Amino acid sequence: MEEGKKSSTMSDVGAWAMNVVSSVGIIMANKHVPLWELLWFSIVANTSIAGMNLSLMLNSVGFYQISKLSMIPVVCVMEWILHSKHYSREVKMAVVVVVLGVGVCTVTDVKVNAKGFLCACIAVLSTFLQHIVFIC
Repeated sequence: MEEGKKSSTMSDVGAWAMNVVSSVGIIMANKHVPLWELLWFSIVANTSIAGMNLSLMLNSVGFYQISKLSMIPVVCVMEWILHSKHYSREVKMAVVVVVLGVGVCTVTDVKVNAKGFLCACIAVLSTFLQHIVFIC
């Protein structure tokens, strides 16, 4: 039993390492950015992914979907606050329709705990950072 657990841990570590290496490699190939920015982006991007996966593990699928879609309005609002970016009426309505649709579809399947909520918040904030700092 102990050997199987050790093998599983090594497999997880290998998967995480490959995720980081592949993320950094893709960015280096496409952007040719300085190493420090590359590492910072990789940390933020992987935090976003890990936060969402942990949120899914700790909460219901309904809450995961809600938190995943909350990234869209959070990024829009923060772009509006930080960069004075304005969105067309059509974009605003599309975001509202999507958020309401997910809310209606998942309202019966929302189970959340404090750790899962914290993971979702970290994921949403790191996604916002990733978008605002590195993409815009």
